[in-house]
Amino acid sequence: MTGTTNYKNILNTFVGNSKAYSLDVKNRLKNLFLFNNMGLVEELMWSRNYNQGVLGGDETIGGIITNLVGIPDSLFQRTINYYTTLKTAISSETTTIQTSFNSLSPTDNEKLYIKDILNKTLEKQFDNINNNLIEVVNSLRKSQFNLTTTVDKLNFITSNSYDGHYQNTFGGLVTAQQLTSSTTTLIQSYTGDSVSLGNFIGEYVNPTFTKNYPSGNEYIFFSNEMYTNKSLSFTFDGNYYNELKRLIRSRNSQLYDSLIKIDNDGFKGIKVKTQRGFEPLLNDIIRPWIGYDLRHFNSRITNGIESGYDILDGQLSTYTSDFNIEYGTTTGVTAQNLVRNNLRERNGGVPDNKFNFKLENQLHIS
Repeated sequence: MTGTTNYKNILNTFVGNSKAYSLDVKNRLKNLFLFNNMGLVEELMWSRNYNQGVLGGDETIGGIITNLVGIPDSLFQRTINYYTTLKTAISSETTTIQTSFNSLSPTDNEKLYIKDILNKTLEKQFDNINNNLIEVVNSLRKSQFNLTTTVDKLNFITSNSYDGHYQNTFGGLVTAQQLTSSTTTLIQSYTGDSVSLGNFIGEYVNPTFTKNYPSGNEYIFFSNEMYTNKSLSFTFDGNYYNELKRLIRSRNSQLYDSLIKIDNDGFKGIKVKTQRGFEPLLNDIIRPWIGYDLRHFNSRITNGIESGYDILDGQLSTYTSDFNIEYGTTTGVTAQNLVRNNLRERNGGVPDNKFNFKLENQLHIS
């Protein structure tokens, strides 16, 4: 028994999922930066599972061991540890903010006010950061699963020149189809698009967000609430005026305003004399935080993942012509077992650390 089978739809599914996955990576990382800070993006990218696997067939036909973004590993435990450490530092008044403030010999009431503001901000930020990270990781996990489900089928077809399916919904017997040499056109189209996807991740994402943010947990939890128009007067090693204006619009000044709020009784703010001495000290603390994000804005975001995605989007093809590939049906046990094992892996998942052959619930979050 012979016939033809068409692969236009599955190729377009791969292209569509590649765009969706890459767009999700771009938007999630960019928004995490804009509304939080670059350090949180670096933490997300620091250690990841399920980021490596085969994309584009196998190495003999042009496919390569490729990296995706993957699923962050130990991210939430690290966040808890940073929170706990900062909570302890606030209690002992050893944060850089409190150390600078206490150098001005404030009253006990003023010290308590600053401590209370920092504790309240930390609790709020801890909840916000965890909610943001959960949303980002779940979205990346789902888009990766959708992409690699199609990848696993195309990898098998292009690597083995076989396709097939179970003869009934209960499994068991399979139909194995031996594809003809015309599969070459399918291989070329698939590997060409998969290389473009691999290049986007390999050139514009994975090597870019290295972990090097300012030391101390205050930057992670507090920096995005320190943006006021006053920071436009800060001097940096470079002209970042437009980037700073954008960050001011994306972030807020709630913590900064609270820390320099004036109350001459020292209960709901700090005294005028203390405020005058503290504001320049506070600016000295936050200037490196702001400067770090500004220095990486263009290289990692504008000229990084945004430009990389635009290149990828222009390289991926939308297939309008049919990929009608001839096949012959084989009853050989070897071919049937090859198809059967592949179908089992795609339906049951494989317990390893590659992104291939994974059920969504196997892409665990930690």
